[in-house]
Amino acid sequence: MSRSDRLEARDPFLADYKQNLQEVIKGMKKVGPSGLQLLVQEMIRSRWIKDRRATYTYEVAWVFDQKEEAISKILKKLEEDGNIEPAGLGRGKKGPVKPYKPRTLRLPKQTIQKPSRPTKKPV
Repeated sequence: MSRSDRLEARDPFLADYKQNLQEVIKGMKKVGPSGLQLLVQEMIRSRWIKDRRATYTYEVAWVFDQKEEAISKILKKLEEDGNIEPAGLGRGKKGPVKPYKPRTLRLPKQTIQKPSRPTKKPV
């Protein structure tokens, strides 16, 4: 029994998402690589917004009925483009992308503005 076989009983969000996705894909004639990439990104975004959980490669592979290797390549590309990031890590220097790390939605970068200096008046 593989990891993806046990997902249906453990995570109701993924089971519901897979069922809804099947209905969407029936309406589409063919989902290409870029379409699959957008669907994967939307799934990660939906899961993060709903319950603040990161998404693993095998979970995405189960939802989309794809091989883990193919989904890993898509996640790697999304991470390199800056659309998703590894969960729980800061935004420091990034090493090489590791395929079995959980990914999550990239949050907008927060900038702290410095207060403006008062103008100097000649005395």
